[in-house]
Amino acid sequence: MVRRFLGVAALALLAGCATNRAEVDVDVLPPSTTQAPAPSNGKVVYISAVDERVFQIKPTRFDVPSLKYDEIDDKSITERAIARKRNNYNMAIGDVLLPKGRTVSQLVGDAVASAYRQAGYEVVSTPTAGNAKEVNVKIVEFWSWSGAEGVLDKVIRNQSVLQINTAGAPEYTVKTLVQENAKVVTDKDWKKITEAGLEAIVQETQKQL
Repeated sequence: MVRRFLGVAALALLAGCATNRAEVDVDVLPPSTTQAPAPSNGKVVYISAVDERVFQIKPTRFDVPSLKYDEIDDKSITERAIARKRNNYNMAIGDVLLPKGRTVSQLVGDAVASAYRQAGYEVVSTPTAGNAKEVNVKIVEFWSWSGAEGVLDKVIRNQSVLQINTAGAPEYTVKTLVQENAKVVTDKDWKKITEAGLEAIVQETQKQL
């Protein structure tokens, strides 16, 4: 009986995070010191990112942004939501939000801006500065999630799909997917995988420029 209780307790500990909401601060990491930016191309851009993700309450796939009940229509929540926690049975047990004052559109916009800077563009903070061309970023997907694979193993992933358009240039799509293995998923893991997803956006966007 004691052994059975200890087994249940161990599974509970390995289920991952607490069954509640977590707030995790995430940043776009600066370029590596070994990666030299391209010479200036003389072009000026303003990055405008819009969050157009569609949230569901109980999606059939884990990569679909999800929240509980009426929160899927609460912009103050959806604009900060970056992940959903799941236990060893892949049941949703909580979610992960950015702190108040931070949004997914800000983070993704910063990642795209970093790619443009590294490609030799000047990125300005106002659309009228320096005759800047506006780069419109539509965030179709940006989400992190975990799933149990095996008895005690988890895989944590981040996926994004962006549609990027600039007047006078063809629209292009940026798609990314990164993943890592973990035994127990903590707030540090959510931060790490989401920042890795943002870095992937920088790299994939730069390839298009």
